[in-house]
Amino acid sequence: MNKEDFDNYYSPQYFKQVEIDFNHKSGILWLYMKPTGRACITTGLLRELRRYQRGLVRWDGRYIHDKNIYPVDYQITTSGLKDVFNYGGDLDLFIRAIKNNDRDLLLQYGISCIEVVHANTINYNLPVTTISLINGDALGGGLEGALSSSFVIAERGAQMGFPEIMFNLFPGMGAYNFLCKRIAPSLARRIITSAQLYSADEFFEMGIIDLVAEKGCGVEAVESFIKKHKRSRNGYSAFEKVTQTINPIAYDSLYEIVKIWVDAAFRTTPRDLKIMERLAKAQITKSSRVDEKDDLSGSYSSVS
Repeated sequence: MNKEDFDNYYSPQYFKQVEIDFNHKSGILWLYMKPTGRACITTGLLRELRRYQRGLVRWDGRYIHDKNIYPVDYQITTSGLKDVFNYGGDLDLFIRAIKNNDRDLLLQYGISCIEVVHANTINYNLPVTTISLINGDALGGGLEGALSSSFVIAERGAQMGFPEIMFNLFPGMGAYNFLCKRIAPSLARRIITSAQLYSADEFFEMGIIDLVAEKGCGVEAVESFIKKHKRSRNGYSAFEKVTQTINPIAYDSLYEIVKIWVDAAFRTTPRDLKIMERLAKAQITKSSRVDEKDDLSGSYSSVS
């Protein structure tokens, strides 16, 4: 592992929408998502997440700190935005692709999404435990990304759900796969097709998330969770492999779903696009960070 190559690969010029913070003493690496302009899954955010992931695999799950090499034991994905984890897919891109009949643009976006979530859900085939900390509203593709982790912790006050059915689509980047790893298919179907927003406590009671933290106390909750997890990490890691063996989420499956999603997108109506346009406006932020919470959930309610 060459430090110069490592520093060049992780140069700040390549990371504008993702912030990486590694604690070499604990082996905990924090990934902060900070999409620019929109609190959604931008193409830039996807590109940077994928670059980080490829680097982690390239250096066999290790990271450099002060010229020394340390293993990454835990990866925590969370948001650097205020009160927002992620508002989901880039609706502006969806609208543009559909209006321009640009099927390839939408397909490539979907493929970029599933590359990120699939790598995360298989833990990169490395001894890395993936955790999502939902510290704000997580909708659509944002929630799909969170659920791709081995463990999900959410703060009270966060709202979660899949609103895609409101504009005649469905969450096409793994929502059903990830939910069915945790709950019954019938309940997963109900959640996806209802467009309902759920609280952290409701998702915990259903078995979708693993822990609920008080608002603003997510970091402490993660650290406490990891402290307990470390005591039996061998057992937990082995059991995670069991769940991946019994309920595997294959890349090919995600790819086929994305193709179905793209086909469905090009069957949406002008009315569907108007709803999408309205929601796209709610994803816009004034800067790279959300200074005041955009009431996207209110936008969903007004068009339901």
